[in-house]
Amino acid sequence: MDVSAGIKPFLRRIYLYNFLDDFILIYPLYAVMFTEKGITPLQLGILFTVWSVTTFLLEVPSGAWADRYSRKHILFSGQLIRAMGYACWLMIPSFGGFLMGFVFWGVESALSSGTLQALIYDELKLFGREADFTRVIGRCRTFSLIGLVTGAFLASPGILLGYPFVLMASIVTVLTAGLIIVTLPQAHRVEVTGEEAYFTTLKSGLKGALRQPAVLRFIVFLALVTALPGALDEYWTVFADEVGLPDYGLGIFLGLLCGLEAIGSYFAHYVEKRPDRYFHFLFFFIGLMLLLAAWWFTIAALFLLIVFTLTATVIQIIFEGRIQHAIEGNVRATISSVGGFFTEIGAFIVYFTFGWMAEDRSYQEAFGIYGMVIILVGLIYLILNWKVVGIGKL
Repeated sequence: MDVSAGIKPFLRRIYLYNFLDDFILIYPLYAVMFTEKGITPLQLGILFTVWSVTTFLLEVPSGAWADRYSRKHILFSGQLIRAMGYACWLMIPSFGGFLMGFVFWGVESALSSGTLQALIYDELKLFGREADFTRVIGRCRTFSLIGLVTGAFLASPGILLGYPFVLMASIVTVLTAGLIIVTLPQAHRVEVTGEEAYFTTLKSGLKGALRQPAVLRFIVFLALVTALPGALDEYWTVFADEVGLPDYGLGIFLGLLCGLEAIGSYFAHYVEKRPDRYFHFLFFFIGLMLLLAAWWFTIAALFLLIVFTLTATVIQIIFEGRIQHAIEGNVRATISSVGGFFTEIGAFIVYFTFGWMAEDRSYQEAFGIYGMVIILVGLIYLILNWKVVGIGKL
């Protein structure tokens, strides 16, 4: 009884934090805002690249900081920095201001990556509830998606008051999220490292991942699951537009995607006992869905993208949990961020190659090619599962 009483207030605030973290009115509007302010397609590509590269460069250092310093203060600092980014967009509505805003947002993304998961796991472990991590992180994802969907719907009337109103509302939201996280009690005092240098801490985290084969296997597969479907998510509206979905239908389509993704996140823990090969087959399956969608390439094919997104979400949630359960030692956030580091590499490759293929060929062919890539990765993992017996499932 006391255990439940102690953990429930923490979980309520964590769920609220995740809701507010994505309850950002500017999310569905910023690309349109940029173009209306005169940003060219090439400049828009540069902005997205800078955003990704910033997160990429700071991914592992941010995890090491979170293993040495207070994780809740790291998360709070990230929200302050993101608020500064939105303020740049508000006060300097030009390419330079938008660029600075994306740099700040990239810093926040890096600070948050791995840190929140480690904070949650440590709190659960303190109460002897670490076995609930997959369920809790799935519900965190659910509340994030609910916030995303709610913000998207409210952005429609909000834009009638202008972009300054939408940006101000977004700034208030992220600051509120920061206040919620910083007022949490310290779940677990981070080990005092004394005079130990930053790179020593980082090195121990990287070595930890290499010394734990199960962790390394999970990190590589999770990076593939996150990078391939995750980066392609940015192109779903392009797919919808290419197949003829009217502009007013894009919000409905994205809302449906996010809603079903939330459902998948919430119930993912029900299949967490399944063996790895089950999820490798699902990865193969979503590649097939994307390939069929590219071949069909009509409005009806959007249903296949919905299936793709829902299934990819479940796979990602399960392997985030398996990584946390497999990690040994006190460098949990560092190892988690190593996974994020690999994911950013993969996402950067996907963004560049997909754009290049779509420019050289067509969006339809680019979607089809990446469907085949995902099928190939899933097939490789299935073959390795069959061949590696008694050593561990890859």
